Amino acid sequence: MLRLLPWKQKLAIDVGTATCHISVQDAGLLVREPTVIAFETERRRPIAYGSEAKQMLDREVSDVEVVRPLRGGVVADFDAAVTLLRHFINQAIGHRPLLAPTVVTGEPTRATQVEQRALVNALKAAGAGEVVSVPRALASSIGAGIPMDQPECRLILDTGAGSTDIGVISMGMIAAGDALHFGGDDLDEAIRRYVQRRYRISIGTARAEDIKIMAGALSAEMVGEQVRLSDLQEGNGNGEGQRLEGIAELMRSSLKPAAAEVLWILDSLPERQLDEITQVESILTGGCAQLRGLTELLS
Repeated sequence: MLRLLPWKQKLAIDVGTATCHISVQDAGLLVREPTVIAFETERRRPIAYGSEAKQMLDREVSDVEVVRPLRGGVVADFDAAVTLLRHFINQAIGHRPLLAPTVVTGEPTRATQVEQRALVNALKAAGAGEVVSVPRALASSIGAGIPMDQPECRLILDTGAGSTDIGVISMGMIAAGDALHFGGDDLDEAIRRYVQRRYRISIGTARAEDIKIMAGALSAEMVGEQVRLSDLQEGNGNGEGQRLEGIAELMRSSLKPAAAEVLWILDSLPERQLDEITQVESILTGGCAQLRGLTELLS
């Protein structure tokens, strides 16, 4: 059990592949920024963080390197992650703390020891004191208000940008689960390749993400804002009025392996636990959870 000093600050940090959230106890959510940092190439000096750095993605600014320190839900560039997290922690606290703050963070469900150490060491190098890591599926169930003392099994699905966490929760523990290195970033890449292959138009991943958000659905009947080919390139008058077709179907097809993994985990459960899951609501969270039609695909 943690023994926290009354004057020691406590932070909750969700270091996501796409977005970093930091909450401070008694103050709420104070940081919600893209997990992106930009460096001056020659000296690798940080010049932009978060939203400002994300605006430089796909723009090919000379002498500037734009880095996303996490890939697939885990730390891929340790030094960049430390620099970015230090900036965000200082932004959340607003001053240099007398004591290093205690941090609670989320880790991939069934994370390896290497993945766990990388995240914890990055946070400590960024200024954290004691770091407590919690599996994301369990953290999601707590955030959804699920009582931790209930014995009934419940399915939790956290679909983020870099990973998809699947967990079966019972009595505050993970009875079964896994983390797939698949998420919204993979949908963006699939869209980028699809547009290149079918329409011979080159777009970056940032533009592909815009298309994903505008479509926002896994079936053509649920698609939100329509994207026209003339919108994909500045100064491109070709195909004006012609709609970009097939995006919803592409995303549905891309998400089928994740749905199959959920089915595999459920099939591995004892019949009693599976019956309990079908009797209660499942929890769906993460950025991709906003895609219309996802619940129907999982059902």
